[in-house]
Amino acid sequence: MTRQQLLEYVKEEFGVEPDKPFNNDFDSMVLRHKDNKKWFALVMQVAKNKLTGSDGRLVDVLNLKCEPMLRQPLMQNKGIYECYHMNKIHWISVILEEVSLEDVKPLLDMSFELTKGHKK
Repeated sequence: MTRQQLLEYVKEEFGVEPDKPFNNDFDSMVLRHKDNKKWFALVMQVAKNKLTGSDGRLVDVLNLKCEPMLRQPLMQNKGIYECYHMNKIHWISVILEEVSLEDVKPLLDMSFELTKGHKK
């Protein structure tokens, strides 16, 4: 999956445009809820070896919130790793080039639901 495919799907499915909140970082993007502004995903470029231990080239990585009990089983799948740069109990990292959009859709849905906040 490419970054562009991801962003097109997120726009179509959730009506969300990427936000680039980091000064001097034009590659990283936050995907957040419109109402509560909470992140449900972070897209960034990371040296692959930070996740896999090999190959230092830059890859597009998607960080997603995850049910803690699903984290370990999900990490048995190709392209899904312990989260880089976020809470390792509640988040996972996905190397975009190693997965299909169809594989990521349910993970995006889960992250979106987990971060949408509580209705009063």
